[in-house]
Amino acid sequence: MDTEEKIGSTQHSGPYSFEWTKLHLPRSQTDPLRYQYDTVAAKALKQLQAIAKERGFSDDPRKRPDLYQLLLESHESHDDLRELWSQLHTVPDWVDWEQLERGQRFFYRYAVANLMGFALQGFVGENSAASGVVEVLVRTGGFSTRVLLHRLLETFQWLLQATESLQAIQPGGSGHTSTIRIRLLHSSVRQRILKMVESRPGYFDVDTHGVPVNTLDNIHSVATFCCNHMWLQLPRMGVYPTEQEKEDYIALFRYLGYLLASPDEYFATVDQAKATMESMLVHELKVTDTSRVVCYNFIKCLTDLPPFNVSKEFIEAGSRVLNGDELCDELEMGRPGWIPYACFKGHCWLVSALATAQRLSPKFDAWMINYWRQLLHSAIIQSGLKGASKFDFKYIPQEGVMVEKEGNGRKGVRYGLLSRPVETFYLSFFFVIIALAALVAMAVLVRIRHRLLALAHSAFSKRLPVPSSWIRPQTDGVVVKL
Repeated sequence: MDTEEKIGSTQHSGPYSFEWTKLHLPRSQTDPLRYQYDTVAAKALKQLQAIAKERGFSDDPRKRPDLYQLLLESHESHDDLRELWSQLHTVPDWVDWEQLERGQRFFYRYAVANLMGFALQGFVGENSAASGVVEVLVRTGGFSTRVLLHRLLETFQWLLQATESLQAIQPGGSGHTSTIRIRLLHSSVRQRILKMVESRPGYFDVDTHGVPVNTLDNIHSVATFCCNHMWLQLPRMGVYPTEQEKEDYIALFRYLGYLLASPDEYFATVDQAKATMESMLVHELKVTDTSRVVCYNFIKCLTDLPPFNVSKEFIEAGSRVLNGDELCDELEMGRPGWIPYACFKGHCWLVSALATAQRLSPKFDAWMINYWRQLLHSAIIQSGLKGASKFDFKYIPQEGVMVEKEGNGRKGVRYGLLSRPVETFYLSFFFVIIALAALVAMAVLVRIRHRLLALAHSAFSKRLPVPSSWIRPQTDGVVVKL
């Protein structure tokens, strides 16, 4: 076991630094969590599979059961199903629905920054570098570039449904239902991998990585979703959430984590949640060859993706700003030139300006929240996925199936003025701000010059008292002014 961090020591993770305190989680506390998992859902899954078999379902994609629907119909038929259903429909005493509703608005308030942060830091900086997580991801096949976009859209679907409305996350709502489906999916992935390990022990290293989709993985995922925005992403883009926003958003994911069988005490307060996130940075991030595969495929998936046609260099520049050069070098990312960095700086200045405007104008803030809520739901769920996903078990771990580095099958983008509209817009915004800053600086300098000239003219136009040191006596008794 690695040595424990000392209280008061300074820890670093890329460009982020913090002091280790008593709130942080020592390895002696986090390491055992790798071998703990959601036993309630695991037992319920076995009962659901037995019911499905009785009804003629199988692993055939055309005959695969809807586990949530089976749970809905049969949760009174067995103690294990009843226990899971009761847990999912029992609202903890600490839940404040008004607070959770405010937390939902936070996501759309800073939608552009939140999405960029989640993609370039949450995925590249956290998921790709979390060795246990990526070992599970590559075995599901869902991170092949052929299907990765669909899988990412499914993740965003869950995030959108969980922030759609207060009713959506209450029992029976779309967000609540999708969260249950994901919990059952996690149990299915874990069960499948462990069964394969029984016949082929080398398929997944349980001793090193722990049980697939374990309790520590759950805690890490919740921290990535609700804490990284606050301290690792938005501030690097010039957006600084208020203390109230931090409390509200973390409270929202504390509840969602509870539904996903993540221990909620790690997110009971803002300070504890921040310490949990920082503990994950120290204990969980370790780049491996598999990390490089996942990162490579993610970048390939997004590069030249219509209609925005974002370049590989822009993704690399943003990733380096948010994650630091050290991690990105380990992931074997390229080092782009100044133009992609200027584009990303334009993005940062834009989201910072929008955040300031929204705080100054509550009406504008409300409009932005509603605009992004409607746009994202339409673009991702309706257009991107062609309707909401049921999170069924379609990326099934199989012997011999391992994701490797892949291309995206695209021909590339013909360069032109509008070939990369997002980067063109951000670069234009960058130069506009530079030009405005230069004009303001020139105006200030001109004003200062005029002021100095006016003071000088005023001073010399008046008869000022002559210091005595300027006067010396002459031999003839005449006083001479120097």
